[in-house]
Amino acid sequence: MESAKFDEVHPFTVRKGMDNSNEMGLVHSNEHATLDEEFLSIDYVPAFQIFPSSRESQVIYVLLKVALGKDRRSAPRTPLNIALVLDQSSSMRGEKLYALKAAARRLVDELAPGDYFSLVSFNDRATVVVGCQKVTSKETIKQHIDSIDARGGTELANGLYTGITEMKGATEHTSLNFLLLLTDGQTYGDAERCIQLGQEASRQKITIHAMGVGIDWNEDLLDTVVNQCGGNTEYIASADKIMSVFLKKIKDLRDTVTPVSNLRFELAPQFRLKQVHRVSPLIAELPALDISSDAVEYNLGQLALHTRYTLLLEMVVSNTVPGVLPVGNVRLAFQPAGTENPNIQFKMALGLSFSENTAGITIDPEVRSLIEKVTAFRLQAKAWQDIAQGDIKSGTQRLTAVSTRLLNIGEKELANQVLQEIRNLEQRGTVSSGGRKRIKYGTRGLANETE
Repeated sequence: MESAKFDEVHPFTVRKGMDNSNEMGLVHSNEHATLDEEFLSIDYVPAFQIFPSSRESQVIYVLLKVALGKDRRSAPRTPLNIALVLDQSSSMRGEKLYALKAAARRLVDELAPGDYFSLVSFNDRATVVVGCQKVTSKETIKQHIDSIDARGGTELANGLYTGITEMKGATEHTSLNFLLLLTDGQTYGDAERCIQLGQEASRQKITIHAMGVGIDWNEDLLDTVVNQCGGNTEYIASADKIMSVFLKKIKDLRDTVTPVSNLRFELAPQFRLKQVHRVSPLIAELPALDISSDAVEYNLGQLALHTRYTLLLEMVVSNTVPGVLPVGNVRLAFQPAGTENPNIQFKMALGLSFSENTAGITIDPEVRSLIEKVTAFRLQAKAWQDIAQGDIKSGTQRLTAVSTRLLNIGEKELANQVLQEIRNLEQRGTVSSGGRKRIKYGTRGLANETE
């Protein structure tokens, strides 16, 4: 087998025909050798092919790319354990409830006979519409869905508690446990309990994905809840979009390889990770799970087939000399759903080139674009914090910077939305709930891409 080949200006980049024993590339254990490059690949792109050498500290950026393609495993398909937790409060009456029930029925059609399904509706209290069961009679399940009626208020914690409780009956049969929550309104008096239920879902190895319809739901609360268990939130602008969101969600869940994956960075002493952002599919800062003197670990989250995961690494490096410097190792570890194997571990070594002469070296256009997108997302998040604390001036300044960056990357419609909210601040001292959501979720999805 050919040995690994490396570019002089991009050291340690693995080429086809690599030797799996080569420590300057991607390696994995022999018992998982069937998980080849058509299944998973890892690569990285430095912001510059050559960085300036310096005794002073400097910030550098590197893109880390993880891509899952064809599933080459021979193991049988792992069943899904899906719970729908649906808002049936009076505000859902009419078009929203009609669209929601149609989407729920269609989701059931997409499930396989071996999958598990349960459905809970909630208003002031929670109702088990469909108890946790294997999907054997879809028509019966759909008849139960049709029975849901809109009435009463909104107490989200009751719905979450009942949904998690129902799912427990199938968690011993599969590791793909997903609670899909949909609401259109605020919950009152139970926010802390909702957060605790997010933590309980994590203990039960259940991932909560929350969807909000319209403009009146509390995205900050739902973000906090799903962050406890590795899920995400999604903004659905109108009722007619519910169906497409449900269909995409069930496809993503069916393609899930693992509900949890971890990245571990083991860096040389002169390198330090300042921040790590997942950029695609959705922009989010990844908090460090574990930090030691020589390593830091992050939860990359759910991994699905036919999906690219791009991360922007912001590092601080000091005392660099001309030449190729080893940065350290990055390890990706996960346990594929439906297997009893120990964690699969892929390892890649990082290295960067430094020189006293960097004349003519320009920033990689992809890295530059993603830095702009991450910066726009971070600025808008800080703007909302400023505004919530009453610092309208600072919030306005940050939003102005967001609009400029969005225009620079060609996001004219989203930039105009930001400008509208700046006018709202200047005229009324506040922003609109709908505008805030469109900006937040619009900037979060700036780098969204699928294969």
